[in-house]
Amino acid sequence: MSTPAPRWSGFLVLPENRVAVRAVRSVYRSVVAGKRPGATPLVLHGPPGTGKSHLSASLAQRLSTSPNGVTVRVVSAGDVSRSPEESLTDDELTDCDLLALEDVQQLSEHKTDAACDLLDRRTARRRATVVTAHAGPSQLANLPHRLTSRLSAGLVVQLGPLTPASRRAILAEVAIAKKVRLTDEALDWLSEQVTGGGVRATLGLLQNLAQVASAFPGPLTRADVQQTLAETGQPTSAPNDISRIVERVAAAFGVSEKELLGPSRLRSVLQSRQVAMYLARELMGLSLPRLGAAFGRDHTTVLHACRKVETALTEDTELAKRVRDLRAVLA
Repeated sequence: MSTPAPRWSGFLVLPENRVAVRAVRSVYRSVVAGKRPGATPLVLHGPPGTGKSHLSASLAQRLSTSPNGVTVRVVSAGDVSRSPEESLTDDELTDCDLLALEDVQQLSEHKTDAACDLLDRRTARRRATVVTAHAGPSQLANLPHRLTSRLSAGLVVQLGPLTPASRRAILAEVAIAKKVRLTDEALDWLSEQVTGGGVRATLGLLQNLAQVASAFPGPLTRADVQQTLAETGQPTSAPNDISRIVERVAAAFGVSEKELLGPSRLRSVLQSRQVAMYLARELMGLSLPRLGAAFGRDHTTVLHACRKVETALTEDTELAKRVRDLRAVLA
């Protein structure tokens, strides 16, 4: 029997997030002691579903329940950008002991000056700030340099794409919480179903299983899981096929699978990622949201990638030949 993964404030500590947890714990100790944080802001970044927002929320929750009268504010960059009533100039955001700014990549252009000013004011007041993003500051191309430079000046920590073993650990705990009994083989199979680096899509599959688990007298076997998901319209073979596409494309472009699925925007990596999405869409016919979940991206990113490759194939003969060769191997 494997040793259970340790926890910090309810957050499962795994190899891919261990450094991030250590950084968050340091912020917690500084805030509770009323000391200046070692580095601010703390920027947590990684693909969707790797736990950055969960970790930030765990910190906020733990501090908000501390007996020291700590003040905490959590702000969504997307909400601030969409609502004219939301503002980053609020004095409470400047003075609170901890500010968590979620999904900073969603910040609109007209809000970036206010964000820069807020970070400057908080740094001057020695207040702790945690920022989450889907990529590191240098790769947030939609944000101006004046903002990304301030983010880079803090402590930047990546939460890496989750391995099957880590996804298995998370799934095992969630399955217990949802009272879904699974055999080891079924759990192993579920943990292999997503290649995008996160666990969010797999948890969606588990949610479907929770609806029918009580009807089974014993633990759900792999066959039970596959049949149940098929009956609810969930593909059961596609993720393994995506794994094969990712493997072949990464090898063809001379990049690692981790790079292909990660946040890098180097031209060779970005092109390999777009080609993998294009081939997965073409060969498997999955919906854009399904492909987005598998690659740890938004469905609009997949659509952009497919259109980008379609255009490039008519202009780049070398790329067209590479894609033809990959298609022949994968078909």
